[in-house]
Amino acid sequence: MKKAGLVAVLLVFLGVGSVWWRGQQCTSDPAPQAAVQAYLQAMKDKRFSDAFDFVTARMTDGKPRAEWAALQQKMFEMGGVSIGELDVRPAQRERLSALECAASAKVPNVLHAADVLNNQGSTEFEVYTVVLADGRWRIDEQESLYGEKAIRPWFPTDEIPTLKDTLPSDP
Repeated sequence: MKKAGLVAVLLVFLGVGSVWWRGQQCTSDPAPQAAVQAYLQAMKDKRFSDAFDFVTARMTDGKPRAEWAALQQKMFEMGGVSIGELDVRPAQRERLSALECAASAKVPNVLHAADVLNNQGSTEFEVYTVVLADGRWRIDEQESLYGEKAIRPWFPTDEIPTLKDTLPSDP
């Protein structure tokens, strides 16, 4: 009888351990963050065809790879877009139950970029919604955050640069 009780305790311990481990996977899975990092690196390197692999059809407006990549290249060229340092933060993923993680995650990013309208560069605070589709994490939505009220929940300790007026002033 003691042996059966020991086996029961061991099974309960393994079950609780399994639930705890699965829960940790939700919050520590590096794959959503890695998908955003790979996408942004491909965009920074102007490898638009490669970046296509990290976005959903919603992000490409349903365009095929070659058409979407050509459009991205044209926009980067016309806009003089230059992406600087990448600062992709760990994903925030919800735990639906003891054994199930959400198939989506939010990935914060601080983007440093410049373009023809912003030749001095800027710091942009973004949140990417990444979804698990066909076994791969892909970006489904990108949101740029403006104002301290929107930025603080995602970037509580970051310095928010003050917007500076770059237009010449009349004397």
